[in-house]
Amino acid sequence: MNVVLIEDEGIALRKLKKIILEIATETVFVAELESVFDARNWFMQNRNAAIDLIFSDIQLSDGLSFEIFESLNTQFPIIFTTAYNEYALRAFKLNGVDYLLKPIQKDELQQALSKFEKTRTSYSNDQLFQLQQLMLQFKQPVKSSPTFIPYVKDQMIPFQSESVAYFYTSNQLVYAVTEQREFVLTETLEEVENRLPTALFFRANRQFIIQKRFVANAELYFNNRLIVHLKQKTPEKIVISREKAGAFKEWLVG
Repeated sequence: MNVVLIEDEGIALRKLKKIILEIATETVFVAELESVFDARNWFMQNRNAAIDLIFSDIQLSDGLSFEIFESLNTQFPIIFTTAYNEYALRAFKLNGVDYLLKPIQKDELQQALSKFEKTRTSYSNDQLFQLQQLMLQFKQPVKSSPTFIPYVKDQMIPFQSESVAYFYTSNQLVYAVTEQREFVLTETLEEVENRLPTALFFRANRQFIIQKRFVANAELYFNNRLIVHLKQKTPEKIVISREKAGAFKEWLVG
């Protein structure tokens, strides 16, 4: 099986190659590409390359990998990998070959390759059209900053999410903390998360949702976890698990 890899994170690339070879030992890696720019050039210069399958990260350093396949009108089957954006993943699961959510697990990759083997003989323009439809979904405007309206002593005090340093839950209550004050919300943390633009807010763990512009720094913690320090005081440490550390780094620089 001839495979092209599109991935800009070295550790993720090495892990992906290792797992692929454990499952399909005769795999040949035709090319390893790191950006939209590099991939476009490579495919243009290697139009007749024998390629069976492409593994591609969605968010690369210079754009979305969908831009590669749109501009080249390629019909190669693709398995996408990504660290986040679950809304898009749900959409893609209906339209594409498959996707893998980072950190990649061997059993999930095995299932993706099995799905590919079943569809490789019938991969057609239908899949290409569906891929283009998914790309349009990614290009839709991101969620605007929603307004929350908590009650404070029988008064409604509206504020926009962009003013919030972080949301957190404690003792079954959900709080929004701005630079000036703290509000108690009626929504659950999950409901709050679903309203927020993912480009600005990150679900750090079960207790905290943090905003990007209030992140002061992050330090390594034991067992490959991270502790995130915000510019605003928090009631306790914000610890990001080893599994979510990669997604946090991508979100922070995105």
